[in-house]
Amino acid sequence: MPVRHYPPYDQPVKMINGHLLHNSGFDGKGILIAVLDGGFSNAGYISSLNSLHLRKGIKKTFDFVADTDYVYDYHTHGTAVLSILAGWIDGIIKGTAPGADFLLLRTEDTESEFPVEEDFWIAAAEFADSAGADIISSSLGYTTFDDSLLDYKFTDLDGNTTFITRAADVAASKGILVFNSAGNERNKDWIRIMAPSDGDSVIAVGAVDGNGTIAAFSSAGPSFDGRIKPDNTTMGVSVTIQTSLTSVTRSNGTSFSCPILSGMTACLMQAVPDATISEIIDALHFSSDRFNRPDSLYGYGIPDIALALTRLQDLYLKKHDNATVASPNPTTGEIEVTFKEPPGNIIIEIFTLSGVRLYRQDYEEFPGRRLMIDAFNTMEQGIYFMRLITGTDLYLHKIIKISE
Repeated sequence: MPVRHYPPYDQPVKMINGHLLHNSGFDGKGILIAVLDGGFSNAGYISSLNSLHLRKGIKKTFDFVADTDYVYDYHTHGTAVLSILAGWIDGIIKGTAPGADFLLLRTEDTESEFPVEEDFWIAAAEFADSAGADIISSSLGYTTFDDSLLDYKFTDLDGNTTFITRAADVAASKGILVFNSAGNERNKDWIRIMAPSDGDSVIAVGAVDGNGTIAAFSSAGPSFDGRIKPDNTTMGVSVTIQTSLTSVTRSNGTSFSCPILSGMTACLMQAVPDATISEIIDALHFSSDRFNRPDSLYGYGIPDIALALTRLQDLYLKKHDNATVASPNPTTGEIEVTFKEPPGNIIIEIFTLSGVRLYRQDYEEFPGRRLMIDAFNTMEQGIYFMRLITGTDLYLHKIIKISE
C-alpha cells in the first residue's frame, strides 16, 4: 500500500504568509469572532483548545435551534472549525487566531434542512452584533431543502434575494466582517456557490489543496449577477483539525478554508485596528495571486496576508522623514517603532548606558512597518539605548523609561 504524504500541519497558515504575522506577535488578541455552526461537541475538552479555555476566551455561547446556552453537543463540525481558529498543540496543530475571543453560536439543525435555519443564522448574527463581534465566521450554506418546493434557484444568488444573504449584508453594514464558506458543490448537481456567500459584502472562501490547486469540490462562481465569487481561496484539503479527545486528524472542505482566512484576518484587524471592513476586503483581494485575472473558481485567488498588512498600514501609518521613529519617548513601558519602509528582517537589542545588553529579539521575516516592543515593561526607570538592525541599515534610539 502506498504511503500517503500529508502537507505540513502549518501549511494552511504559511501558504498565505500568516506565520509572519504570528511571528510578529499578532495572534488575533482583542478581536471577537462569532462562529456560527451546527454544534461544538467535545469543544469543551479537546486538548488543542486547552489554552483557549484557560484564558476564558469563549465569551458567550447560545444554541438558537434548541434555545439554550449549551452548545457542546449535536455535532463536531463547529469543533473542527474552532480548532482551526484557536487550536494549538506545538508541532501538531496551529490555529489562525489563537489569541482571539469567541462566541459559539449553534444555528444549524444537522438532522434536517429547512429555511428556518436561515432564521436561526440571522438571530445569531443579531446576537453577534449586540455582543460586539468583529468577525462572523460561518461554514454553512443554503441552496436546497428537504422540501424541494422551498429550494433556491441559481437566479436567487444575486446578492439581494435570499433571506440569509440580505441579513449577512446587514451584518456587514454594522461593521462586522462576514466570512462564509463558498460550498462543496462543484462535483455535485448544484455546482455553484451557496447563500449567503453571494452577498456583495460577504467574503466567500473557496478551497485549494496544498499545491494551491483548486479543490474538485470547491463551489464555482460567479454570483448570478456576474460578480467575482468566491472572493478568495485558501487551503481546504487535508487541513489539520481536532474533534476527538484522543486524536488529531485531517479533513477537507470550504468549511475549513473559511476559518483559515477569517482567523488570519483577525490578526490583520489586531495589527491595523482602524481599518474598515471595506478596506480589509479590498486588501485581501489586492494581495491575492489572481488579483489581475480573477475567475469563477479561485476568485481573486490565494491572499498574501503580509502584503495585505502593508497595504492597510500604508493607509493609517504616517511615513515620517526619518527611517525609524520610536514613540512614546519617554515611555512607561511599550514602545511603537514605525519604519518608513518595510524592513524585511530585524534584530532588536536594548542596552544600558554602560553597554550591558539586556534584551535581544530576532525577526527573520518581519511584515509591515509597525513593531510593538514591550520589553521596557520589565525594566527599571532610566535611560537605555535601543538598536535596530535591518538587512540594510542600523538605527539607534535613546529611550527614557519612566515609572507610571
